[in-house]
Amino acid sequence: MQSISEEKINEIRNSADIVSIISDYIPLKMHGKNYFGICPFHDDHTPSMSVSKDRQLFKCFVCNKGGNVFTFVKDYENISYIEAVKRVADKVGIPLDVSITKKNTSKYQKEYEIMEYATKIFQNNLNSKAGKDAKEYLESRSITEDIIKDFQIGLAIDDKTYLYNALVKKNYDLNVLDELGLINKDGLTGYDKFQNRIMFPITNLDGAVVGYTGRIFNGEDSAKYINTKETSIYKKGNILFNYYNAKNYIRDNKYAILVEGNMDAIRVYSSGVKNVLALMGTAITKEQIDILKKLHVPIILMLDNDNAGALATHNIGLEFNKQNIETKVVRLSGAKDPDEYIVKFGVEGFKSAIKHSISFLDFELNYLKEGKDLTNTEELIKYIKEVLSVIEDKDNLTKEITIKKISDEYNISYDTLKQEVNFESEKKETPRKIIPSKKINNKYQVCAYTILYFLMSDEKYIKIFNTKLGYLKNSNERDLVSEIEYYIKKYGKINLADFISYAENYDIIKDLVNTICETINFEELDDQIFMDYIKALSDILRKENIKEIKNKIHNSVDINEQIDNINKQIAIAKKMIDEKKEV
Repeated sequence: MQSISEEKINEIRNSADIVSIISDYIPLKMHGKNYFGICPFHDDHTPSMSVSKDRQLFKCFVCNKGGNVFTFVKDYENISYIEAVKRVADKVGIPLDVSITKKNTSKYQKEYEIMEYATKIFQNNLNSKAGKDAKEYLESRSITEDIIKDFQIGLAIDDKTYLYNALVKKNYDLNVLDELGLINKDGLTGYDKFQNRIMFPITNLDGAVVGYTGRIFNGEDSAKYINTKETSIYKKGNILFNYYNAKNYIRDNKYAILVEGNMDAIRVYSSGVKNVLALMGTAITKEQIDILKKLHVPIILMLDNDNAGALATHNIGLEFNKQNIETKVVRLSGAKDPDEYIVKFGVEGFKSAIKHSISFLDFELNYLKEGKDLTNTEELIKYIKEVLSVIEDKDNLTKEITIKKISDEYNISYDTLKQEVNFESEKKETPRKIIPSKKINNKYQVCAYTILYFLMSDEKYIKIFNTKLGYLKNSNERDLVSEIEYYIKKYGKINLADFISYAENYDIIKDLVNTICETINFEELDDQIFMDYIKALSDILRKENIKEIKNKIHNSVDINEQIDNINKQIAIAKKMIDEKKEV
């Protein structure tokens, strides 16, 4: 992890109001001294996450997630701690000179290295004399130099062994090159998989190149696209095209657009709408749904304007509903896909289409009409029953509005339709169930963690601890006390929000600090509560000491008895030997 000074981290955190930062992600409402919102870290339906402006901490009372502003941003955006610090620094306008590197999985370090090297070769090709025609083609498609750079677009030249020779010179294993889909192995030699094609790299969630889409640009090949096969580092169902480039734009815009293909994503991105992701097909996987769910934003489905696209929109929308992902739909009338739509109607027309997106429910009601003759009584009855089935698990207001629409559109009695749907007579709020933490499993830990929580929160408690107790039995807890004392000696004071940031740089205490923050919380620090836990822990340790002494005494008695028994056996054996001698 790159190093950022503690002073700089504290400057950033002290400049960032946690209420303001978290409000950028989720709505917060003030209740008493604190702010409350729907917790994004579990399936929350009532506001269970508290945010303290005074202490600059957040805490969910259901799933126990808690910490400071960096912790929230890190976990919400599913990014590294350094990225979270940089993100907050950007929000509060503090320059932070750190580079966020693209992470490679060490197990496949060589594979990532090869893909990175191949990508550079393709980029060099595009910028060489051999890339003139390809460059002109990209310009004709309004793909600028900035877009070429953002997507690392390159060129596989019209040479069967150009890439092969370059990779072999680097002593890369032929079998690995074949497995990665860069070459086709032919005995002890090989030839390039991609030839005379513009190369669009496919990156994983961390921005590392894992595959390619190669596109013809001069019409000489019957196959318009050639894609990398699935490899050890490229699993099509585990990634979304353009995720690494788009994730910050998605956070800022608070929604994501999901299209079918990577060329659609590049076209949308080049139009200035950069919060776009692509499936690279019409199917969606559980892994991709999980990625989208972690974004915590509405998803606008903008799939191709054909029957397959409509079917995919319907199927994906149903899966999103199951996962409580807010879903909207744009059907691009007059064009087959977003790429063609932007060419025909321009950027402003495209942005207007986004503004007029409809809810997935409205799309579904229209979709259910497809292929039905609604002037036919039987088909109309079938359609209405399907609609009523769709809204069966919706809230009362959605049911009310939908039934009113159907009633007005088809001149059917509102009361008749309403009788077909179950309405909840009274909205019942799901009781808030407190989930006990599995990390605290005995009274000692409850007391020790609570005491450590106080020690990290205010410097005055360390003196009381040293005077009244001064000892914790677990080595990691003692290490944490030592770091707390060092921190207070260095800065003269301590608070939990700053100390959480400090702990991130020290593996020896980081996990314990995170565990304590997830399992212990006090809205206010109360001296009497601290003393109560000191006394309780002192009693626990005293009882454990007494028990240990008793065990030692007991074990000592057992040993003496064993020695007596051995001596008796020796005496008996000796007597038997003497008797035999006499005989």
